[in-house]
Amino acid sequence: MSYLVLARKWRPKTFDDIVGQDYITQTLKNAVSSGKTAHAFIFSGPRGVGKTSTARIVAKALNCKNGPTPDPCSECTFCMEISLGRSLDVIEIDAASHTGVNDVREIIENIKYLPTSGKNKIYIIDEAHMLSQSAFNALLKTLEEPPPHVLFILATTEVHKIPVTILSRCQRYDFKKVTVEEIRKQLKTITSKESVNIDDETLHLISQEADGSLRDALSLLDQLIATFGNDIKHEEAIAILGILDKALLKSVLKSVLQSNTKSSIESLNNAIEKGISPRRFAEDLLKVLRYSVLVKTCGKSVVAELSEEEITDIEKLTSEVNAESLESLFNLMLEEAQNIQKSFYPQMALELTLIKLSTMERIVPIEEIISRIESLRSSSESDYGKSGRMDEHRVGYTKKETPGDVEPEPIEKAEDPKPPEPEAKESMPEGNKEGSFIEFIKGKKRILGTRLEQANEIVIEDSRIRIICGKGSPEALHLKRQESKEALKNYSGEFYSREMRIDIEETDSPAKKSRGGGMQSKDIKEQKAVKRKKIHDDPIVKEAEEIFGGRVIDTKPN
Repeated sequence: MSYLVLARKWRPKTFDDIVGQDYITQTLKNAVSSGKTAHAFIFSGPRGVGKTSTARIVAKALNCKNGPTPDPCSECTFCMEISLGRSLDVIEIDAASHTGVNDVREIIENIKYLPTSGKNKIYIIDEAHMLSQSAFNALLKTLEEPPPHVLFILATTEVHKIPVTILSRCQRYDFKKVTVEEIRKQLKTITSKESVNIDDETLHLISQEADGSLRDALSLLDQLIATFGNDIKHEEAIAILGILDKALLKSVLKSVLQSNTKSSIESLNNAIEKGISPRRFAEDLLKVLRYSVLVKTCGKSVVAELSEEEITDIEKLTSEVNAESLESLFNLMLEEAQNIQKSFYPQMALELTLIKLSTMERIVPIEEIISRIESLRSSSESDYGKSGRMDEHRVGYTKKETPGDVEPEPIEKAEDPKPPEPEAKESMPEGNKEGSFIEFIKGKKRILGTRLEQANEIVIEDSRIRIICGKGSPEALHLKRQESKEALKNYSGEFYSREMRIDIEETDSPAKKSRGGGMQSKDIKEQKAVKRKKIHDDPIVKEAEEIFGGRVIDTKPN
């Protein structure tokens, strides 16, 4: 095949061609220039960021006819052979298919021979973490003390699988993901030299889709060129790559923030009609919510992978939503996205997730709650003052505006207002009095009040309280205890303001209303219901409901 894909055609040839790994390339250039190149390196990092390419450039820098040099010519015989993978002195080994001790033993046997034509013999072991433990152990001694003409470079995407004994014998360089902007600039340079017409928006989308891998970005660009030639339109690129249109994501986010469930489901249906999988949709929506939280809480500078236009759109969409609500939406989406990835019915799971997001109650910040409480307090205090209950008569002094030091004259003390006429109190029925007595006892000692409430009847006779219980009933046994009778005597004296005699009687007859109109359970429930309604109808409670936009769920009268 004569066609060469972009990832190979535009493979870096010098240290300066490596994109996004400046500190590594500068360190290696300095090491080559000073002649202090280590005998073993470990290049670790994600896929497609230049690990193997850098290893080849190191080999060229050491074997170039002008070398060792930090700027290999890439034109001499040695450089050309290394670039084409034909050099006998640069041996590339795929550790994924050469994992055993025998493969390492072959390396050990061959390193004692001098280079064929170059100055150094270089072993590049790709995906080194795939070597077995026995192979690592066999390589250990050779890696620590190789012959002076041998250099080892181990490349891996999972450095944590490399034994510590190997790591301690190598210089380690950690390659990082290439930023979206760096990938976009490189793609722009390549497309301009390849005479490909493509929008910056499409290049930015490809850069985001590559997830930090320049090789992946070039592969996506190659796919578009193979499909549409040198004239690529944005809509066609989205369709062929299966990338979710950002406009749809923004529409979904807007619908969720506006609690518009119908619109969010419609946007999902549009995406699925265009061939976007529900799992991919959930993943992209989770990313958008992440960006929203980051922009809202940390500012736009922390989101390097988004363009200025995208950040501005997110700021507009979330301008009226607080950070706490966005965090709640993100947490819910994070949890549900995991379920969607595992689900046999991802579309149904995603639809339910969008309904949850759209109907989720927004969180009110604590500062706003405190502000509303202060507003409610000020309002209630103002109403209280208008009622006249806060008016006071004070005695003070006033100073006349006369020259010289003049003793302040006391203000005449306001006459004490006549005490208000006592309001005529309605006579409380005996039943209410006894019901209040039971509530009083329950406030003092709940178990005692409960047993008292379970009695058949309670009869008040001047300075005597007769408590009639069923024969052998739990309440009778409890109330007949000495400590219970003492407690009842003390509490009744406190309640009735006189010493009361307590008599506990047992009877075989069923419960009946006492001769003094004793309070029964039904009467107590009715009284509690009246108290609840009174509290619920209180103007302050009504105002609180209006301010907070809430409702009373339960009322517990004291």
